[in-house]
Amino acid sequence: MSVNYDTRRRSWEFTIDLPKARDGKRRQMRRRGFKTEKLAERAEREARTQFGNVDLAEDGTVAAELVEWLQERELDVAVTTLANYRNAVMKYIIPHLGNRQLYTLDRRVIHDLYRTLLRSGGRHGQPLARETVRHVHRTLSKALKDLGVDIPDIRAPRPEDKEERGRKGVWTSRQCATFLSHIASDRLYAAWVLVVVCGMRRGEIAGLKWPKIDRDLGVIHVHWQRAVASGEVKGGVVEKEPKGKSKRSIAFGPNLSAVLDQHETLQKGEKAAAGVAYHALNYVFCKEDGTPYHPKYFTDRFRDLCVAAGVPVIVLHDGRHSSATVGADHGVPRHAMQRRLGHAHSKTMDDVYIHVLPEAERRAALIMEDVILKAS
Repeated sequence: MSVNYDTRRRSWEFTIDLPKARDGKRRQMRRRGFKTEKLAERAEREARTQFGNVDLAEDGTVAAELVEWLQERELDVAVTTLANYRNAVMKYIIPHLGNRQLYTLDRRVIHDLYRTLLRSGGRHGQPLARETVRHVHRTLSKALKDLGVDIPDIRAPRPEDKEERGRKGVWTSRQCATFLSHIASDRLYAAWVLVVVCGMRRGEIAGLKWPKIDRDLGVIHVHWQRAVASGEVKGGVVEKEPKGKSKRSIAFGPNLSAVLDQHETLQKGEKAAAGVAYHALNYVFCKEDGTPYHPKYFTDRFRDLCVAAGVPVIVLHDGRHSSATVGADHGVPRHAMQRRLGHAHSKTMDDVYIHVLPEAERRAALIMEDVILKAS
């Protein structure tokens, strides 16, 4: 074991020796930030297991080159992106291709990898989800491009259709209203309103804090999120800014303002009841002691409430799709809805609207609240 305690960072780390660089210098793979020695030891064992029988002493192998690529990416990508890269490389690419010399990779070899993963790449040898294999493809393509390896015509597996993803579709405005009416007494009712009416994402709900809600202007600033990260923080959560256009401000009207006021009153009562045991962290949606929820809690709770309300069970992210559909059906301008949802995709019609008028966003807020909240 090569596990050590970093006194400066006050956390545990481990180091694995890699092949020497082309200039003869020593190379290592180091992973930091583990809270306990046991966690670091387990991660080191997993890393060595994921390498399998790969000969790390042989320079130029896929394993050696990709590990070096991961180390370089530590400087220029977000921690969640790096964790996702590492998960694809260590869990799926290296165990199958790690012993090969990088220059021997070709389209046939890579397509064979994808077929193997689709057939038996999951835990216990079951098929791996098609979207996961597409993520492996994106990671490998990015790595090969950065390493200067040109392999033309590499094709990703086709996207999953709705049945494969388990998506049930989207709700109508009546179903949205039925859902919110049935769960009006739920402690996190305001969170579900933000999902269905404003189209906010799970991580945005989990990371929202009270200072980001401007009551005077009637605006929610979506500038922070709690995201689940894989790799060394598997099962954990990182907090960060949303990407690109996902960082936005959402207008709201008097109906939603009343919902937020009611939720704040409830939370103040919980704070008073908890006394000194309360963690004043300013999260809008948190546990009774003020600590934040894991983002997955919102996913699981939303599914249970769908069942209880007797509406079609959809995943929480489809609440955004429902919001977009209801808005389109009731006259919300397309450019206003795109800005409201924080969509990054630019299409021909959207390109016409370079700037979104505040009046259009305000109208979007009033329409959405009238159609859904008043009905519920």
